[in-house]
Amino acid sequence: MNGKKLLNFLMIFAVAFLAMNLFTHFFFKPKGKPHARPQGGTEATGGAATGYQKVVPVNVVQPTRITLGSAVKGQPYLLAVAVSNVSAGIENVQLNAAQYRQHIGSDQPLLLLTARPSSPLPFATTGVVINGISYPLEHVVWGVLPTPANLRRLRTTLSVTVADAAGHPLARIDKTFRINPTTYDVRITQKIYNLTSQPIRVAVDQLGPTDLPLQDRQEDMRTFMSAGYRQQSHYLDTSGFPEVYQTAMADPGAKPVKLGLFTGQNRLLWIATSNRFFTAIVRPLPYGPIHWDPLDNGQQIPRITYLHSAWVKRIGSENSSAEPRGIATVVLHGAPLLIPAGGHTAMPLSVYFGPKKRSLLAGSAHAKPGTPAYEYNLFHYLAVIQFNQGSWCSFLTFAWLALAILKILTWLHALIPNYGIAIMIFVLLIRLLLHPLTRYGQVTMTKTQRKMAALAPDLERLRTKYAKDKARLQQETMALYKERNVNPASSILGCLPMLLQMPIWIALYSGLAVDIDLRQAGFIPGWITNLSNPDTIYSHQIGFHIPILGYQFEGHNFIAFNLLPLLLGVVFFLQMKMQMKLAPPPTDPQQRQTQMISQYMILLFPLFLYNAPSGLNLYICASTLGGLVDSWLVRRHLRKMDAAAALAGAK
Repeated sequence: MNGKKLLNFLMIFAVAFLAMNLFTHFFFKPKGKPHARPQGGTEATGGAATGYQKVVPVNVVQPTRITLGSAVKGQPYLLAVAVSNVSAGIENVQLNAAQYRQHIGSDQPLLLLTARPSSPLPFATTGVVINGISYPLEHVVWGVLPTPANLRRLRTTLSVTVADAAGHPLARIDKTFRINPTTYDVRITQKIYNLTSQPIRVAVDQLGPTDLPLQDRQEDMRTFMSAGYRQQSHYLDTSGFPEVYQTAMADPGAKPVKLGLFTGQNRLLWIATSNRFFTAIVRPLPYGPIHWDPLDNGQQIPRITYLHSAWVKRIGSENSSAEPRGIATVVLHGAPLLIPAGGHTAMPLSVYFGPKKRSLLAGSAHAKPGTPAYEYNLFHYLAVIQFNQGSWCSFLTFAWLALAILKILTWLHALIPNYGIAIMIFVLLIRLLLHPLTRYGQVTMTKTQRKMAALAPDLERLRTKYAKDKARLQQETMALYKERNVNPASSILGCLPMLLQMPIWIALYSGLAVDIDLRQAGFIPGWITNLSNPDTIYSHQIGFHIPILGYQFEGHNFIAFNLLPLLLGVVFFLQMKMQMKLAPPPTDPQQRQTQMISQYMILLFPLFLYNAPSGLNLYICASTLGGLVDSWLVRRHLRKMDAAAALAGAK
């Protein structure tokens, strides 16, 4: 392949690669691979269930809601947790409006998790198996134990007593919800008391979080993921355990997906459900004598014994319907535990309800052991921030580069509190860094193209003379290039700046898609009010879906008018015209065809970027305008070179 063909191939490949990568972010979502769940009591609870009995609650009361914390702006809490005594679950979790609001321009707190009508509550206790007999708890109203007045905003305890067929009490379960006003952590602890005079074997089944609500009109990036421990290598693995997209569970025929076991060589450590910006991470805590497992970095993690397995499954009345917003939840099946007569055991869970904020989830290895910062770092909570969602070439989303770019933007934002201006300053820095290469590459490419234009008549004579001898034509062409000191491959340098910026575009897209700091971050009031979303000036609900120009949200179809992609098309057109003026028009029909295809593909970019985050379009638009300045500087430099050459020739 000669230099000209190689250059054309690389240009077309580069444009097509970036276009396809962005295109698949909007139109193709991984569906995951649900696994059929084995049937039978052993898989369900770790112990065989042979029958069903009724449950008797203690301190019987009416269904009631207890709210811990507060989401009202001005209150000294980070979140509010509404607990229901029906099945001892959570009705909803809201983040304080002072930190995270639901909508731009309002003081409405953000709804992070919510129960759906006619569906089990998140974190509900669904049943208990005692000595092989299953006792359903899903619809049982639990009693509410007294709480000191000064602690009623911080904790509540619910209780239920399980009796046999004759009405003899077997066990009591006390379930405590506790919040910390200074963190996003909620502690959910179930204590099981043996009320008999004999040892009993008990396993408790409970739910985890359901899928989180969609944040906005952007594509559905909600996932269930897990992290675990590889005992043979002493490795904490945050990528090798199953991950399930919510879209995979929307199908009414979707089978439960097994996330893993909490025992064995490769065991689960935590499970998370996430949307674009927020997450709920569930991590079981040790109770009683602790067995420690070593990590390859010298740290150690505790082992738990009261859970058996974790699944993702559809639940509720919509489980068998064709509703695309079908509800999915984490299901935690308990392992059978032997409780001595008059004894008790506990099953504590630590649940993080909060933002996917890098600085928070990264924690610190130097923090005091037992503190949230230490625990987040130890268990690698930062892994819930994923930059590779939704693309067929997700392995090329450059997570390390996305993190670096976001850190630079955070640093710039600290100096100038406007992320739009921070993005433009970042463009300026990249352009200044690449300008020497851009200038050298464009000058070299222009010189090569001029030499190639001068050789066009000779090349045409060779093509005519050796039309039937391709090998001889190639040989004579290369000899002519050598004689005239022309290297067609040198023109590839003109494409290097674009090739070097492609990873930045992809990484920036990935970063803007999930970075909480860009959520609702504005640039120009009344126009670009949210850099993580398209700059929609006007949208209208319609009765059908229009690809690219339209979008779907909460089951409704809309058509949107976004201004930045249109301006981007204008800037691309101007850049294309500027580039064409730098070099003489191609004389080779194949080269003309390749140039025309490349131009049309570049002009298709605004379509592929129509629903991209406005922060990305702002970067590309500003970068392309910077390219126009580069081209103008190169043209001025070439004019000076031509004038100097003409003056030297005159002498």
